[in-house]
Amino acid sequence: MPSASRTLRASSHLVALTGAWVAVVGLLTVTGMVGDIPGWALWPPAAASGATGALACAVAAVSGQGPVRLFWRRLAVAAGFMAAATALRGYDSLTHGNNTIGTPTLPLVSGLFLTAVLLAVLAILRLPNRRRNRRSTVALCLDIAVVAVAAGLVAAQFMSATVLTGRGGPLTTALYLIVLGTAGAAVLAVIKVGMTGAEPVHGPALWTLAPIGLVAPLALLLTPVFQVWPHLNGIAIAIPLAGLMFAVAGRAQTRANLVPQATLQPLPSDRHTRASVWRRSVSLVPYLAVALTVTMLLAITLHTGYLRPELAAGSMALIILVSIRQLIAVADNTKLLDRLADRADHDDLTGLPNRRFFTAVLSRRTAPTTVAVIDLDGFAPLNDSLGDDYGDRLLREAAARLTLTIGADAVVARLLGDEFGVVVPEGHPLADDVDLAEALLHAFRAPLCVDDRDLLVTITVGVASGSGDMVPDLLRRAELALQAGKQSGGNRYHTHSAALDATAEHHAHIAAALRRGLELGEFRLVYQPIVELPHGIVQGVEALVRWHPDGGPAVSPAEFIPVAEHTGLIVDLGAWIIDTACADAAAWHQRHRDNAPWISVNVSARQLLDPELPAQVAGSLHRHGLEPRWLTLEITETAVFAGGAAVAAVQALRELGTGIALDDFGTGHSSLTLLRTCPVTTLKVDKSFIDGLNGTAQQEAIATSLSGIASTLALRAVAEGVESEAQADRLHALGYRYAQGFYFAKPVPPDQIDGILGANRALAAPR
Repeated sequence: MPSASRTLRASSHLVALTGAWVAVVGLLTVTGMVGDIPGWALWPPAAASGATGALACAVAAVSGQGPVRLFWRRLAVAAGFMAAATALRGYDSLTHGNNTIGTPTLPLVSGLFLTAVLLAVLAILRLPNRRRNRRSTVALCLDIAVVAVAAGLVAAQFMSATVLTGRGGPLTTALYLIVLGTAGAAVLAVIKVGMTGAEPVHGPALWTLAPIGLVAPLALLLTPVFQVWPHLNGIAIAIPLAGLMFAVAGRAQTRANLVPQATLQPLPSDRHTRASVWRRSVSLVPYLAVALTVTMLLAITLHTGYLRPELAAGSMALIILVSIRQLIAVADNTKLLDRLADRADHDDLTGLPNRRFFTAVLSRRTAPTTVAVIDLDGFAPLNDSLGDDYGDRLLREAAARLTLTIGADAVVARLLGDEFGVVVPEGHPLADDVDLAEALLHAFRAPLCVDDRDLLVTITVGVASGSGDMVPDLLRRAELALQAGKQSGGNRYHTHSAALDATAEHHAHIAAALRRGLELGEFRLVYQPIVELPHGIVQGVEALVRWHPDGGPAVSPAEFIPVAEHTGLIVDLGAWIIDTACADAAAWHQRHRDNAPWISVNVSARQLLDPELPAQVAGSLHRHGLEPRWLTLEITETAVFAGGAAVAAVQALRELGTGIALDDFGTGHSSLTLLRTCPVTTLKVDKSFIDGLNGTAQQEAIATSLSGIASTLALRAVAEGVESEAQADRLHALGYRYAQGFYFAKPVPPDQIDGILGANRALAAPR
């Protein structure tokens, strides 16, 4: 974009030229301090710096649009008035020497300076900014008033100490007051912008302009310093700095106008953080002003022992303003703390109290209380299939249904995910635990309406009741009852009993022993052969874990596997099982070559959700030198029915080259769609279907159908739980080629598998 490039280059040249004028003024100042220069020499470069600054602002206006153009146009005019006032002041110095007080042009010079500052203030105040509520507006006005009063007190003291002591006249006093007042107004305008924001003007450009309000006070501070050198003037030295700020800010805005915003703007989070830091910094200005003013007044009082009436009145006004501002700040902080406390105790999604609030309510109660914990059955699959947004709306509808069912004088809370809790006090119509549970179940017999779609969602409820010291523990008891209800199949309620506590304590003991057993190596693997029909030759083995705690009896897998699942220890235990099974299988392949079997290892639903599982399996295969095709991982239908991460893990395992078997097929969420979406290689038909063989055609129908499905889909079908020769013969007649069960062999240690493979004998009787 050639025109844009030229415009940006022109703006850069104006900055360089303004910087050159500043350098000239600096060089002349140093020369004047060591020698003698004409009194008018500083004014031409000072006026020129204002003119080039005005041109830079004009370039920013031309390259901008809308509010940006209007803002920089006003600033360009303001800088032009400043340059004109500076040039006229230089003319006075040329024609009247260093003493310009009382010259005919002094009122005009004052008017031009005043107009310049007022235009700059107007430009800033007219910038669009973010909307504020009434309280914030009042607080902003008070902050500005505090700074204004503080500045007024400092100005009054300064004028009394310097101007009104006999030097100068009314016009000089008026000029100083105008400069101080308008500079203070400029600072206040910057405060306003800093506290409210000032988009769409480029932020760095705006903050480059902020120190301009300090130029006039700087000029006043330099005036007594340069009394030693009457040919030097503080205003002439300070003005070029304002011109340079105008030029640099204009160049920054021009670049923002012409360069694509994506290359300039920080990330939204960074932008928000920077804006917050700026607002916090600027919000300290009123307090800084108060601190400086109080320090000044204290010094005056200690030095003179007297405080003039106007200073005393101003001090009182300052105290009142600060007090009101602090009252508003305290009220705002109290309101904010209340809002934060409310958010800490409530769920953002449903608006219900959260678990923290729920437990706090129970901790304060001793009167008879009933607690129910409600879980939405099958919510996870629904959420995965319909999406998180739909799931969120479903949770809100469920929360509304619960609130309507329970009514007043009770607490309904969202505890976690799709789990809700209810606290019902004594005297409530649903205070009885059975009445409460049945009312909740009845409420969800009607479908929930989500996005004009009726969805039937069942719930499982756990209830517990008690009084006194028992109340704080009711949530734990109700959750135990809920777990028992879900283990029974869901869509029901379960009340707490002492037996549940005993079971929970026993499971906790098992969990501790499990962790210790993993560390001490108390687990062993046994293998049940899988034979080929009809001759009974071993073709595969299924790895089964056994636990013999040191110094204690063996623990049944039916007892410790669910505990390992619940606690997550199944992940570590499962990793050990896979690695040990791969080691045994690799050893058999080294010793028995073609007679070595494939090996099947059960993988739990919890393991499938572990993102490290595929890498873990690959590591075990590589470590022991076992080809992936000799390993089959057995999963349940329930584990992968919901899809999502579990199916993704199965697909990753299949890509490694391992086999995938659906264990106990036909007893879970059986679906032909699952056979299409899940990369299955083997169907293991549950024992319950094998038990019905040699009966009626209806009893054999499922086993027959599953054999046909496996054959059609080119899957290996394995019949589980074969206990008789008649079952084995019938399975072969129905098309089954693989089977396992006590008829062929019970699970045996690895060395006995070695013996079977070495003899290459058929298994056709219990062993």
